[in-house]
Amino acid sequence: MSLDKPLTVAFFGISGSGKGTQSALLEDYLKEQDPERGIVRPEMGSLLRAYVHTGSPLAKHIEGILAAGGLVPSFMPIHLLTKVMDESFDGTQHVILDGTCRRPDQSRAVDDMMRLWNRPELQAIVLVLSKESARERLQARGRYDDATEEALNSRFAWYEEHVVPSVEKLRELGWTIHEVDGEPTIEEIHQNILRTLSLA
Repeated sequence: MSLDKPLTVAFFGISGSGKGTQSALLEDYLKEQDPERGIVRPEMGSLLRAYVHTGSPLAKHIEGILAAGGLVPSFMPIHLLTKVMDESFDGTQHVILDGTCRRPDQSRAVDDMMRLWNRPELQAIVLVLSKESARERLQARGRYDDATEEALNSRFAWYEEHVVPSVEKLRELGWTIHEVDGEPTIEEIHQNILRTLSLA
């Protein structure tokens, strides 16, 4: 794929697989290679953590779910993503989605958004990582919502139960799904993603 038209790519992967890191690296690459075109990169984990800090009654419920390693109700990610897109997206920018499709109904909502703007070549990157490697990375990261064994097991369980079907929903809806090995070094994974997206 050349950069004469905007890129639309959603990142998936078990917690600890490096979705945020690879999304940021792809954003940096696009800024360098296509500086005239803007980039919208909503990162759902950051959006949810920022929302928790608002301290609203709903935010306190969301905080409890995140602390337990749970999956928040679908209306919340859809609401946050809709707000970001409404405020910052006009249809011409590259779009990098990180953690925005964690249930099949969220995938349908994202697909609706992208097709409303007539986005071409909808793609998803699935970073494939073993639970053992993911556990090591998350424990090393040491964030409050990763800290306990119970939270880790919960995250791994809801990935299989909800996120894997979310990827399949996008496939059903016509997105191209690419699986990329998440075990190598950060730079190797980045280069593999660029090749997978025909950017390098």
